[in-house]
This record gives sequence, C-alpha cells and structure tokens, in this order.
Amino acid sequence: MHCWKSYNVNKKYEFYRLFIISSFITLLVFVFAYVLMQSIAVNPLNDNYFIVFACIFILLYPVHKLFHVIPLLKHYKHLKIDLDFYFYILPIVHITIRNLTSKRRFATSLFFPFFIINSILVLAMFLFPEYVHYLTILLAYHVGLCSIDMIYAKSLLSSPKGAMIEENEDGYEILVKE
Repeated sequence: MHCWKSYNVNKKYEFYRLFIISSFITLLVFVFAYVLMQSIAVNPLNDNYFIVFACIFILLYPVHKLFHVIPLLKHYKHLKIDLDFYFYILPIVHITIRNLTSKRRFATSLFFPFFIINSILVLAMFLFPEYVHYLTILLAYHVGLCSIDMIYAKSLLSSPKGAMIEENEDGYEILVKE
C-alpha cells in the first residue's frame, strides 16, 4: 500500500482556527433553528428543568465522543484516547485508532454522532415544543462539535474506493493498494 494523501488537520487549521469555525457555525445554526422553530411552535416557552439542560449540555461532548467509538468497537484494543486542556479548563478528547481501518468504517465513525444525536434533538423539538429554546441551544452546540468532524471528512470522501485509513497524532493518511 502507498499513501494517496496525508491529511494533517493540526498543521492546516490549528486548534484556535477550528474553535472559531466551530463557534461561528454554532451561532449560525442557533439563529436559523431558533427562528424556524419559533415560527412553527405555538406553545409558550417553559424555563423548568434548567438543571437538566445544564447537565445535558455538559454531557453532550463526552456522549458525542462515545458515539464516535461505537462504530469502531470491533477495534477497541487499538483505540487510543488522549486528553488535552485548552484555555486551562476546556478538556479536548482525542480518539485515535492505531490500526488500519476501512474508509467506510472511518467515515461511519465520523458521521455517526451527527446523524444520531441531531436526529434525537430535532425529534425532541417536535415532541417538547415548550423546551425548544433549550433544545435549539443543544442542537447548535452539537452541530458546532460536528463541524470539526466534517472538516476531517472533506478529504476522506474524495478518496478512492477501497482506501484504508491510518491515523496518527496530527491527522490521518489515506492508503491505497498499489
């Protein structure tokens, strides 16, 4: 196998640029989703259960990372989990698979949290319209988290069929058969 393309996310974007992109996307999604849901919803908003909202907000990032791991459970022995702190308080979890994995499995791992968690949040918006403001904040926050995954997936989706992915500390390499 030879390397078709090496994709170094840390070198290309750096953490602070990714943080700004993610924050901007979060803000845009919140504004769009909140205006849309306010035009649909007719129930008055309810501010009960703020503690539940705060707990879900804090737990959303670890649950998001857990959903990345679910498609890779077959390779659980090869998973490496690192924890870094930015701004002295913001924990960032890095999950790396130290084994070759197929393009399809790697893409599934990237997109799995986006489709599952966002579907749950959108469904909850329609089931509990009086808490649409809480759910819109959670949805926007989660889409902001997923924006980094979409940046990773951008070059992955243009790679040849049958490619294998090898992760390293800075990003990943797309390997194809000779």
